[in-house]
Amino acid sequence: MILALAATEFEMSPLLQRLTAHQEKSSGERPASFWRTLVGGVGPVETTLRLTRYLDQCDVPVDCVINFGVAGAYVPDMPDTGGNAGLLDLCLAEEESFGDSGICFADRVEAFDVSLGGAVVFPLDQGLLARAGEILSRHGLAYLRGNFVTVTGASATRQRGAMLAARFGGLCENMEGAAVARVCAEFSLPLLELRAISNLVLDRDLSRWQMAAACGRAAEAAALLMAELETS
Repeated sequence: MILALAATEFEMSPLLQRLTAHQEKSSGERPASFWRTLVGGVGPVETTLRLTRYLDQCDVPVDCVINFGVAGAYVPDMPDTGGNAGLLDLCLAEEESFGDSGICFADRVEAFDVSLGGAVVFPLDQGLLARAGEILSRHGLAYLRGNFVTVTGASATRQRGAMLAARFGGLCENMEGAAVARVCAEFSLPLLELRAISNLVLDRDLSRWQMAAACGRAAEAAALLMAELETS
């Protein structure tokens, strides 16, 4: 069974519409496996709680988790320090990091020792990542791969975004992915993370955001991946 996870109903709704249409279209065929969905909530704490509780109580085996939704793309001050995605670009995570876990200064974050704060960086399942890239490419959907950064407070300035991009070679940021990666590691579950860029991490200006379009873009790609992965 594939578990599709999004932070909000706003991100999940367009996926459910597409999955319902797919089910109706193939109603005469019994799939080799099936899917379920979970709205995990915004931020790492709520996500960890809801996902852990779900996996602990789930009545069927979970084969993999697909975490999808929107993200803010970094606009780094220096080349080769991460960030090169534009609005509505599809992005696949190679690894996830807790970006602001530690001691936060104005211009840097110093991570706690691993013995105190635990791991900060989580590589994602490379086999699932390669399979997802192949599916998207075969269907003509361009995508970027890179490092995602999870923050407990969304970056509202270009300066902060550029700092995080430089520290992690970050492509984009979100508020849940590293928490999902930590939980999946605990349950020995493969994780794929897919996001569409809703905004650039600049000095905050909501008038430039494309939230609805990014939700639809992420849902389109997630539905396609789920349809093919469930029969592979």
